[in-house]
Amino acid sequence: MKPIKLFFDQIPEFFGEALLSSIRGNRSRIASYLRKKVYNTECLIDTDVVITNKNNFKSGAGSCLYHSCYILNNNGNFSIGNNSHLAAFCYINVCYGNILIGDDVAIGPGTNIIAYSNYYEVGKKVTDSRITQDVKIMNNVFIGANCTILPGTIIHDNVVIGAGSIVKGELAENSVYVGVPSRVIKSGWYE
Repeated sequence: MKPIKLFFDQIPEFFGEALLSSIRGNRSRIASYLRKKVYNTECLIDTDVVITNKNNFKSGAGSCLYHSCYILNNNGNFSIGNNSHLAAFCYINVCYGNILIGDDVAIGPGTNIIAYSNYYEVGKKVTDSRITQDVKIMNNVFIGANCTILPGTIIHDNVVIGAGSIVKGELAENSVYVGVPSRVIKSGWYE
């Protein structure tokens, strides 16, 4: 009897996913409107965007998730502030933990932001070790294309990060960072 009950319990989720699949890649205004309703947000949700847990997703006014962004937030929380956006093909791994993006943040295409990941520990298998550390990106931040923001990173106000950079640690406000690993090349640029 249990397998049949489990089957019927899954029917609403099945039809919800079927509806979402039919509007996910649809470019019409109606589909755009429906994506906002499905995710209960005023955020612009572009085509082929995936948010794995809409209950752990919060967005501010004027925020946007552009084409093919993937928010893996099964158990973690993702928040994006007012007038902020993720450009196309961004990947967010907040399966556990929290990722907070402030106001007026522009994140370039192909950028990865990771709060949860496998981790190397001596004497353990990589597949058995994981790290969860929150990521905070404050206000008025520009992150160039194809950057990687690693677990535990804090990016303060008025920071620019050059394309292709790998970022870990705490980035001071009013600074420009570039490189692998990223390093400061200019301070006091916004004061």
